[in-house]
Amino acid sequence: MRRAVPLFVSACVMSATFVSAQPGPPPPAGPPGLQGPPGAPPRDRAAVATGTAVIRGRVLAADTGRPLRRARITASAPELGGEQRSTSTGMDGRYELTELPAGRYTIRVTRSGYIPLNYGQRRPFEQGKPFQLTDRQAIDNVDFTLPKGGVIRGQIVDELNEPVADVPVFAVRSMYWQGRRRTVPASGLTRTDDSGEYRIVGLAPGTYFVMANLRETWTVTEGGERRTMGYAPTYFPGTASLNDARRVTVGVGQDAVNTSFSLMPGRAANISGTAFDGQGNPMVSRPVALLQEMAGPQGGFMTLGGNAMTSGDGTFTLKNISPGQYRMRVQAVNDSGARPVPEVATLPITVDGADLSGVVLNASIGWSFSGRVVTDNGGVPDAPRDRFRLAARVVDIDTSPIPAAGLPPPPPGGGPSIPDTGRVREDWTFAAANAFGPSRLAVSLPDGWSLKAVLHDGRDVTDAAMEMKSGEELSGLQVIVTKNTTTVSGRVTDEKDAPAVDGTVLLFADDASKWWEDSRWIRAVRPDQQGRYEIKGLPPGDYLAAALNYVEDGIWNDPEYLESIRRYAQKLTLTEGGSQSPTLKLVTP
Repeated sequence: MRRAVPLFVSACVMSATFVSAQPGPPPPAGPPGLQGPPGAPPRDRAAVATGTAVIRGRVLAADTGRPLRRARITASAPELGGEQRSTSTGMDGRYELTELPAGRYTIRVTRSGYIPLNYGQRRPFEQGKPFQLTDRQAIDNVDFTLPKGGVIRGQIVDELNEPVADVPVFAVRSMYWQGRRRTVPASGLTRTDDSGEYRIVGLAPGTYFVMANLRETWTVTEGGERRTMGYAPTYFPGTASLNDARRVTVGVGQDAVNTSFSLMPGRAANISGTAFDGQGNPMVSRPVALLQEMAGPQGGFMTLGGNAMTSGDGTFTLKNISPGQYRMRVQAVNDSGARPVPEVATLPITVDGADLSGVVLNASIGWSFSGRVVTDNGGVPDAPRDRFRLAARVVDIDTSPIPAAGLPPPPPGGGPSIPDTGRVREDWTFAAANAFGPSRLAVSLPDGWSLKAVLHDGRDVTDAAMEMKSGEELSGLQVIVTKNTTTVSGRVTDEKDAPAVDGTVLLFADDASKWWEDSRWIRAVRPDQQGRYEIKGLPPGDYLAAALNYVEDGIWNDPEYLESIRRYAQKLTLTEGGSQSPTLKLVTP
């Protein structure tokens, strides 16, 4: 059972002063979870005009109360085409963000050695609160108090207990992301010094795994046999298995010591196989890369574990690959159509010391889809077209050619990049490419609009995992949107029925079959300073609503977590265009 995490940081925003506030219409905003889905191109930033709003504040150190200079403040508004403004604090810790367009912003503060903080965030890994701005609005005293980050330090040695220099070391943590529980990076890359010492700084309070990953091989001779050895990715206290790794607990500003461990050697292996293009022809003179990817919601790292060039018959051999898990990838350019497009093959590979032969890579250009956006009365939306975007969200990122960080990169050695797809044209038609494997259609809409249905030949495919063969197009899609949206609004109260300004409100479908990554049937919001919350645009249906004291950002993507909080939720039913106003009691699971 999850417990609430003690308060660890305070964002002093309750004293904000509103100056010359001019009320205006709410800014357009896409539904949470659909901003920038994998496969979605960035929005057009040229449409964002210089604004007139201002945010001012100060950044202080939580441990000393002194002003923090060089703290970086970034305000971003996904619904404004990914508009970002940033600035740094001066000697007095003060900052000012000017010429901001009206919109709903995420404000984030970072400073080396301190824990990054989002506006409204009061606990580790918690979702921040949106910051609403209208035209000509000036908001003062948006202050932040940053806690000192925790530190993990230790020494990396080899199997003979000798210090090893220049070893990449990461702090990783377990979270549900991209369809399953994974370890994701919680720190930047740290390397050991010449004495094998490492120091990972700026960590939020929590528990972590420490991983060292040295890409180095050497040759040994035993019993007259020469063989190549390498190091497997190694976890503290010295194991190649995550199941046997020991968690390291870090408190606010605390040092976690005694985290020294030795690297785990293992036999290197060779991998051989053949690469074919989408027509079944051998891919000639194309680089085959073996990649190790460590990614999470905040970004990640990708390192090269080995590479080789295909021969005239498409065969390849990667030699002396250290133990570990990889993603094998080959990419070329398919120019058989009207325009050249990238053609990609990928395959997950586990190396454990035994040679792998007969590996087959079958490239694909992916499939595409096209159609038209219409309203529920058959017309076209009375809203800017650039606020409507469509993309394919892959169901299984592990078997998709799309890296966890997003679109495939351009082919090695040049070639065309992925075209910007999914935009709505002047006649409200659209076309989007680069769908790989089973995918759901992700639709991003402006505020005030919601998705009613996606039809194909009269069949409802709104939430279906669709798949076509390489090069095929799913045409004739009808994306029906409506302004007749649902609304859920109400209050969050504590045990004394007073407004609760903290916590997170979760609304999720009663039907567990609708729980998937970034499902349109799930929404999470934070209450405002009056304890009020509002959620718009959920599909009609039966829901569960709960207000919880602490919810880790993104944990609602985990079906097991949603099932565990079902007993704390109250049921409600949303009809088309209907509204509900439940008062939710804040609970601590």
